[in-house]
Amino acid sequence: MKRIGVLGGCFDPPHIGHMIHAQLASCFFELDNILFIPAAAPPHKDAFASYEARVRMTELSIEGNKDFKVSTIEKEKNLSYTVETLSELKLNHPDSRLFLIIGSDEYDMFNTWRDPEAIIVMAELIVLPRRTATVRDTDTTRKVYFPDFPMIEVSSSMIRTRLKEGKTINYLVRDKVRDYINETNLYKEC
Repeated sequence: MKRIGVLGGCFDPPHIGHMIHAQLASCFFELDNILFIPAAAPPHKDAFASYEARVRMTELSIEGNKDFKVSTIEKEKNLSYTVETLSELKLNHPDSRLFLIIGSDEYDMFNTWRDPEAIIVMAELIVLPRRTATVRDTDTTRKVYFPDFPMIEVSSSMIRTRLKEGKTINYLVRDKVRDYINETNLYKEC
């Protein structure tokens, strides 16, 4: 049975924290691959860059890693709800185990998501550490895992702020992503 990690987000822009945590999850949970799913229209926040730009930056971020793939499954959606995306993934990959990768700050709000119990039925949760969230123990009965991964103190909003202030983002994103941002003048007006 194939084991697929699912990492959704705005990826506005994708950064080293996304990549490091995805690689750790891939190794620790023996995932066959990880799908990076840029949200077309997330219900909880606005994107600064276009969907196409965020997909392109995500592609540049994972370039060279054969186990990482970008999915545009949410491209045509008005709003992107995790439960609907997982439902579609289950239809496309019926013989696979799905592992939804989220931050502990998102898990703190998990009960407010659309149909959280259906999400738990369709996917096991890998909850990554965040400084602002509650620390919990793994709940194997619900298939919710809290691996002891390092906290990566990088965020997309921090990167956008640094760009607006004219500061470097070297080492926070892959060089190809930095170059794409500079070439397309993304985030100058954030």
